[in-house]
Amino acid sequence: MGVEARHNEQINAVIRQLTTDGHDIPSPFSKRELYRTAASEGFEVWKPAVKDRFTDRVLDRLNYKWDSVSQTFTPVVTQELTEDIRNAAGTITPAFDTGLSASLRKQVDKWCDLHAFDSFATGAAQRTVARHGVLSVLLKAVLYEWYQRRGVVDPLSDAEPQAFQNAHERTNDVAFDTFVLDHIAELADRDELASVVAHRDRLLYSTRPAEDIGRIYAALTPNEYRQSLGQFRTPPEIAETMHSWAGRDGGHLLDPGMGAGVLSSPYHPRWELNTGPAHVDGVDRSYLSRLMGATALTLSGQSNTPHARDFLNLEPDDLQRDIGGIVCNPPYTSGDALPKEYKDQMNARLEETTGIDISARSALYTYFLYHSRSFLSSGDHAAYLTPDSFLTTEYGTQLKQFLLDEFALNALVQFDPEGESVFEDAQVTALISFVEATTDDPDGVTRFIRVDESIDSSALREAVQHGDEGETDWGFINHVQQQALSPDRNWASLFNPCDVDTSGLTPLDELVTIHRGKSTGDVDLFCLTQDDVDEYGIPEQDLARLIRQPKLVNGYDFRDEDWESLRTAGEEVWLLDPDELPAVRESQWEFNKQFHYDADSLPRNSAGEVTSTVSYLRDGVRKCGTAGANVLKTRPYWYRPRRQASPRVLVQDAGRDEFTFVLNETTARNIHNFRGFYDVPLDETELKALLAYLNSPIGQQVIQTQTQTQQGGYEKLSISALKTLPVIDPRSIDGSLVETLAGLFDELRETARESGDREVVLNRLNSVVRQVL
Repeated sequence: MGVEARHNEQINAVIRQLTTDGHDIPSPFSKRELYRTAASEGFEVWKPAVKDRFTDRVLDRLNYKWDSVSQTFTPVVTQELTEDIRNAAGTITPAFDTGLSASLRKQVDKWCDLHAFDSFATGAAQRTVARHGVLSVLLKAVLYEWYQRRGVVDPLSDAEPQAFQNAHERTNDVAFDTFVLDHIAELADRDELASVVAHRDRLLYSTRPAEDIGRIYAALTPNEYRQSLGQFRTPPEIAETMHSWAGRDGGHLLDPGMGAGVLSSPYHPRWELNTGPAHVDGVDRSYLSRLMGATALTLSGQSNTPHARDFLNLEPDDLQRDIGGIVCNPPYTSGDALPKEYKDQMNARLEETTGIDISARSALYTYFLYHSRSFLSSGDHAAYLTPDSFLTTEYGTQLKQFLLDEFALNALVQFDPEGESVFEDAQVTALISFVEATTDDPDGVTRFIRVDESIDSSALREAVQHGDEGETDWGFINHVQQQALSPDRNWASLFNPCDVDTSGLTPLDELVTIHRGKSTGDVDLFCLTQDDVDEYGIPEQDLARLIRQPKLVNGYDFRDEDWESLRTAGEEVWLLDPDELPAVRESQWEFNKQFHYDADSLPRNSAGEVTSTVSYLRDGVRKCGTAGANVLKTRPYWYRPRRQASPRVLVQDAGRDEFTFVLNETTARNIHNFRGFYDVPLDETELKALLAYLNSPIGQQVIQTQTQTQQGGYEKLSISALKTLPVIDPRSIDGSLVETLAGLFDELRETARESGDREVVLNRLNSVVRQVL
């Protein structure tokens, strides 16, 4: 024990020597510094075993790690820090019931609304606001310490608010501005808050301050709040590539939606060697984000001006300098989630400035791309990290046209949809657009780069700027002349190009009418098993046969015997479909009141009992509540889904592997998870020939060019994609080939029904399809 105590004291002495200027922990130190200090305290570090054991004990004591890039031992931002923030916040929340003035409560409500939090009355919102209040104190303390080390301000006292106010006066740094979270933090227990502030050196000495600050914020903020605002941290490897592209000329960089500043921070830990931008203008609506970004950039040695503004309301003249490049990871909020008044205002303004008709369904990130062009001059570079959805969606058509008109598209990089998401908590497929503003007609190559495996930033930079076409160790590069790109085309397919010539094919909607299945509004209420029907005695006249889910259809056709098998198996095979029930109130809510307070008005049979269908509705509403109430309001009778004919052909709306086109030989209907063919003018043989093509490997390859890939490899087949799907026209093909295709489709569906080898039939089918093409 004596030896152990002596070693502990020696280690403490080493740490004291490494720690200077009154800080609690050492600044990053080299191996040479560590071992020279250790030797001066009597450690025999020239012996490998002693050296390794000593190093491990020092790093464990300090919570430090080796950073291979800076070649130093650096502090780790520990879990203890986030726990201390939570503990300090826990002393704030009890005061919310009594400690908030009316004016402060009004400010907090506005803060919650801005950040898409629940009502401040909820526990989750209160905890989050309290945690963010403590975080803001920590960040200001870190920034204060940075200035104090440079002799600009006095050592930090326990009276943080006054110290921060003094720092604002001396530095004119807007990051010290007082805002609502400062008043929230004043409610914290002083000792608990002091425990948080004591961690400031860990951020001060961080080699990746933006990444560390972003990680702390993510740990303190519920995922649903970040998702509602579309806030997702950019991985540093991607940030490096985007930063080097947009800031390559060392000019002034703009970072709209800056968050914690990951995109615009210098990415080399030895910041004195950095050749990044001369200045960064960071923009974010949130004062907390402005504080996070400003702190990270300042710690990194990056000159910056943070703006607490809505970027879409910022104009180039509002900045004090010309912008030379843009890096942007904009919020991903969907168009439907934006306030209507705000969205209409943005739409109208950007349509005026761009001259483009912008879809009302456009997501918020698209507005950032439209607006950011006004900050760029010809030759300036921009890098945007967004979902890839605009490559395939209808609102993306206008955005693609805008990109083609305003930029030279150097590269679009898609990260493997079947792998792990680039973002920890977002189920979206990430896309980086590397572009150059231009006033000319671009005639260069656009690289469509698919990243399937892990790739470092240097390899990605090389691929973006100089990558040759073809397979790589980590993915695939496809070269396409920009002038050959059409905004109406599905650009997602260009990451995995199809070698099938579809130029002579016909859009599917010229042969059939395509509709999505009707939404029930509440499948639990409107989709019934045979047991449900028998329990209530619901007459068949109030029902329609139903094909409930794609997974229930095995093969390429659906017959009456299949429906009977599903009914026997207890599946939901009935759709509630009554004619008008005059005595039933016109809304689900009114009906709920009716059976509670006016039961005598309910329709009854000759025995005086409530009719079976109404009895089922009564119990169903009790059990299911008001699920889907908005859908129910929009149709003539809330208790009956909108009617639709039985489709001739069914195909699922989404899938992971292939899209099976199923011949429906029953009167069964479908709901929203199927697309259906209606008004089919083809005869039976011609329709089967079309189905043979659609289900062939070649047809499936063409379909993949029309789908929208979701994170996890999930493919979505939209109605618009189906309508434009290139297909053969059996009416214009030699009759013998049509009959051959139809025969092969019959053989394929029988083989599937008998669990035979489909591959043999599909290979033969492919050969015939090639003849047709």
